[in-house]
Amino acid sequence: MKDDALIEGPFVSDYSEFAMRMNFHAVTALLEKARTISDHIEQKSICLSGLQLRYSSYEDFALLLHAFRNKINGKNFHLTIGVEDPSRKGSTSLPRIFKHFTSAREMLENFGFTSITHECLSPYGITEDQIEARFRDVAESIKGMGSDQDAFNDYKNKLKHGKPVVESITGKGDLNHVAFLRWAEKRGEPVLEFHWLPASLEQLEIATIQISKIYIVSLELLWLFMMQYYPDLAENYLNNTMLKCIGDTVERIRSLGLNSKGLTYI
Repeated sequence: MKDDALIEGPFVSDYSEFAMRMNFHAVTALLEKARTISDHIEQKSICLSGLQLRYSSYEDFALLLHAFRNKINGKNFHLTIGVEDPSRKGSTSLPRIFKHFTSAREMLENFGFTSITHECLSPYGITEDQIEARFRDVAESIKGMGSDQDAFNDYKNKLKHGKPVVESITGKGDLNHVAFLRWAEKRGEPVLEFHWLPASLEQLEIATIQISKIYIVSLELLWLFMMQYYPDLAENYLNNTMLKCIGDTVERIRSLGLNSKGLTYI
């Protein structure tokens, strides 16, 4: 539609600078707070909130990738990024293309970025080997995310709904863990079991790094999206949105004393 075509480009920039950064702002604030608390019970509660943000970031990223696929079928980004199916329940899985990565070219075409060639990226100092290595690294990370998403989806849902979580159990308590209640079946009978999950300050730091990486990769992919569909807006997005937001994110992470390989842009 004509209006949707006018809305989509500016929406992507706003989404990148505002909505997509919410989890990052929240988790860094939680980390700062958690570091000031000596009460381990209160600290664990804050750390769990950070882990919930990590699970949310996984799902937001999956929705972003599916929005790229929907765009191929003519559905505008702002009409599909989490709003296309109000009856949808459960988690959104990550697309298979990253789980079975073979080349950057295949990935670009899978998401509809057919006009993005190594030649059009070369003016930005990006070589064919660099983009290949970058997205191979992203693919490997997403494989791990997919595994985490499956393993922790149950915990995410429990943290969102009802929160059947126990801080400690006599004789089994741990300063760095919490227990979740889960039904299991033993000898044909339902049994309520405890399942332990690490909820330490270290886990919150890891979650902060992962959320920042997801945000950075999302910004990079949206730049390619803009180059594909809105080339007249892509340069502005690169300089005033992507590079600015990535720079702010890296600076914030370093100010927290965190560092991790890959916390850079392409």
